[in-house]
Amino acid sequence: MIFQIALVVFAVYAVFKTWKDYTARKVSKYWLVAVSFFWLVVAGVAITPQTTDIIAAEVGVGRGADLLVYIGIVVLFYIVHRLLLKQQQVSEEITELVRQIAIHRVDKP
Repeated sequence: MIFQIALVVFAVYAVFKTWKDYTARKVSKYWLVAVSFFWLVVAGVAITPQTTDIIAAEVGVGRGADLLVYIGIVVLFYIVHRLLLKQQQVSEEITELVRQIAIHRVDKP
């Protein structure tokens, strides 16, 4: 019971913090909606954990907790993939920028 209350309180805090970041223009509307939806789902699952068992049974997973772990792993792999792509893009942009700066700094005879 304590864990459920703590999780709901943290979810409310996370939504509030994201809303504050949105009003300060630190995050986009898309991010606000995505993060808020995620934390509202987390709060809903914390309040009624048996719902994950029902969903898990429908998709063929033994327990709701297992389903959440599987989903979490897939989401984390996707996030790592996106971060690696973004890091590669930034690296290429930095390389191009350094090349342009080097070309402009060359002493002409």
